[in-house]
Amino acid sequence: MKVLIVEDEKIAAKRLTRLLHEIDREIIIENTIGSVLEVVNFLEQSRIDLIFMDIQLSDGICFEVFEQVTVDTPVIFITAYDEYMQKAFKVNSIDYLLKPIDKEELSVSIDQYNRLIANRRRAEDGLQDLIRLLNAERKSFKKRFLVRKGKGFVSIDVSRVAYFQSEHKLTYLMGDDGKRFVIDYTLDTLMDMLDPDEYCKINRNFIIGSSSIVKMEPYFNNRMLLTLEPPAIREVLVSRSHLVAFRKWMDR
Repeated sequence: MKVLIVEDEKIAAKRLTRLLHEIDREIIIENTIGSVLEVVNFLEQSRIDLIFMDIQLSDGICFEVFEQVTVDTPVIFITAYDEYMQKAFKVNSIDYLLKPIDKEELSVSIDQYNRLIANRRRAEDGLQDLIRLLNAERKSFKKRFLVRKGKGFVSIDVSRVAYFQSEHKLTYLMGDDGKRFVIDYTLDTLMDMLDPDEYCKINRNFIIGSSSIVKMEPYFNNRMLLTLEPPAIREVLVSRSHLVAFRKWMDR
């Protein structure tokens, strides 16, 4: 979590920093500033997760910030006075703490922020799932592949495909019976044809079907090693860039 502390009293800012690190050592204090002008300039150039903002600043009242720049980041106000509480909750506040800050109250505020973010993520995930479902209902996925076999052709049902592999500028279809065929599609083109519930691209060379996975093991450099059936002719790794999507796909 990246935090901005807006406080013009150095002692108060240092105490808040210490309390935050006592509550959660993963918190990163991105900056500590104490004027309206500095806050406006900072928010125009940087993105953070949470703001702790004193109301009385060196060059005015913090609410002037909200008149000059759009603040989408959650704010926890800190002040020695409670007269601004109503106004604080009209801007982007999730809590209002009175000085001197109590560690337990600060911890409750952090928990409140974490719940807010968790709820937002669940809502975003739910929306993405709904969009995916609606798109899947509208879209007709590929059902069969016509592939060359000897001097003729054979039709292979998609449900019989274990995985697809790109190698030496060719794309191969691997059937669940271990037979491999060249097909005239790139992996990116295939991902637009296949049901995303059944097939997942795990790196630039593989699209795998869920039924082909025999074993999953952690691998160094934040990757995952897969054992497939039928066995692949090369090591099959879920790349770092595909790992999050792969885990969500497997956890549906």
